[in-house]
Amino acid sequence: MLCRKVTIEKVEEKRQEMIKLGAIYGLTSLLTVQASQELDTLLNALASKRDSDFSLQKTYRYF
Repeated sequence: MLCRKVTIEKVEEKRQEMIKLGAIYGLTSLLTVQASQELDTLLNALASKRDSDFSLQKTYRYF
């Protein structure tokens, strides 16, 4: 689990960082791959948060 709050803005910042690293060092460089993996982690956390929020909304609708 991530320690900090995941937001769309943080995902976009990491995406831009990855693109910049890919342009400078190449798509297969360790720096670019690490940034890509960090972006994947952020995206997974964001998706999980959205799924959880949706599930809660669905549950509360029945009360």
